[in-house]
Amino acid sequence: MNPHYFTLDREPALEFVKEQGAGTLVTARADGTIDATVMPIVFRGDNLIMHMARFNDHWKSSDFPRPAAMIFTGAHDYITSRDYDLPEGVSVASTWDYTQVVIHGEVTVLDDREWVREAAVELTALWDKEEAENLEEKYLERASKAIVGISMTIDRIEGKAKLSQNRLPGERAKISSTLRDRGTERASKLAEDIDAAPSTARRVPFLGGLHAAKKNNPPLAH
Repeated sequence: MNPHYFTLDREPALEFVKEQGAGTLVTARADGTIDATVMPIVFRGDNLIMHMARFNDHWKSSDFPRPAAMIFTGAHDYITSRDYDLPEGVSVASTWDYTQVVIHGEVTVLDDREWVREAAVELTALWDKEEAENLEEKYLERASKAIVGISMTIDRIEGKAKLSQNRLPGERAKISSTLRDRGTERASKLAEDIDAAPSTARRVPFLGGLHAAKKNNPPLAH
């Protein structure tokens, strides 16, 4: 179970998935072997719509429908504890920040050329409407023979954005600066994600339980 300050609710998680555009479909064979394929997706109601190359053994490896997970991961990188404001003599482990959403559901394979054709055009239109409108019928006919359709229900969503929300604002500023100084696109994107995430760090130590105990059980008079 994720700490509440790292948990992504359903709507933000779905927005993240749409922004990513593609994820890794993971299914297990009867013998426990795992298949994983990166595929772009389109939302159609409560389903994810995809297509896979016909020569890909993933769709041939198991009996479908079957349970599956689709994993979507954003920018991620190493976070050094040297950017934390720690009392002298205190040390803590460094960590890794990231955003990830996992969709759980049931996958169905659709070896239907008309369905596949519509799905391919729908996916193309999502990213390039002009190209989708100009796809030639002969090409679509050939392409629909080379792919199979994949439909996945959205039964459960697990979203986690671990973006140093539990650190104080000054620490978060140092973390973002360190990431940007690395000069990589991944680190810079993670810095943007951290800057956009709200800080939930406590400004004073949590003493609620101790305070409540003292209130309910005042010290005995001597």
